[in-house]
Amino acid sequence: MSYVLESKSEFDRLEHQSGLSPYDYQRELALSGLPPLQEGMRLLDAGCGSGVLARHLARQHSGCTVVGCDISEIRVHQAQDAARDFPNLHFEVRDLARLDYPEGHFDIIICRYVLQHLPQESRSAALAGLHRCLKPGGWLVAVDFDGGFLNLHPQPTSWLQEALQSMETRFPVDLRIGRKLPHLFALAGFSETRWRIDVLEWRDELLAQERVLLDERMLALEPVLAAVLGSTAEAQRFRTEYLAALDTPGCVLFYNKFIVTGRKPSHP
Repeated sequence: MSYVLESKSEFDRLEHQSGLSPYDYQRELALSGLPPLQEGMRLLDAGCGSGVLARHLARQHSGCTVVGCDISEIRVHQAQDAARDFPNLHFEVRDLARLDYPEGHFDIIICRYVLQHLPQESRSAALAGLHRCLKPGGWLVAVDFDGGFLNLHPQPTSWLQEALQSMETRFPVDLRIGRKLPHLFALAGFSETRWRIDVLEWRDELLAQERVLLDERMLALEPVLAAVLGSTAEAQRFRTEYLAALDTPGCVLFYNKFIVTGRKPSHP
């Protein structure tokens, strides 16, 4: 989905989304159970997108060094432009599946809405790399949704039901990643792993806001949806029918947000 990532307008979408309460990074940090941050720590926002979380960390913890990394050169340049007033913050182009930071370099790593985009083999490599880059005793926080797009009722037509089944099995984003994270943390060698499931219920004004975001996502993802569903016409039909389902009286849409925290053992 690099064409979406490289769109300059994606910066504005990410900034807008981060300002909405269901995507509140401050609440995610509060629920993560991270210990208090100490002056002199190194923090990594892995897959930083627009850099909004990295800017928050740099602002709140001016005695820490904050790094944001992302695979998109355009996104990194935009994030750097937005962070010129933060001397303790810089951004770098990095592929999470091939991290080359020194071993034991960071005290805290936060990875929001990134692992769901990685194929299974890259996901394992990314978690292994994040584990390697942490200091012994350091912490990783990962945040991802479970059930995005899928947890919808009613699904008024059999065609929409079949399309959502195709999305679950063929869409390049893992729409069920959240429930897998605790086990993936264990496989990567993290200990003291704990998780919080924050249920996001979209109703009333929140549903209206998410409907706008979903419409924008489906427009941006039209080539991917076309590949999954068979044609551009089918992708457009999916968007039309999905939005119509959201407009159905009594529509239920919810996501489970997994906030997973694990620690790199202090001793091998």
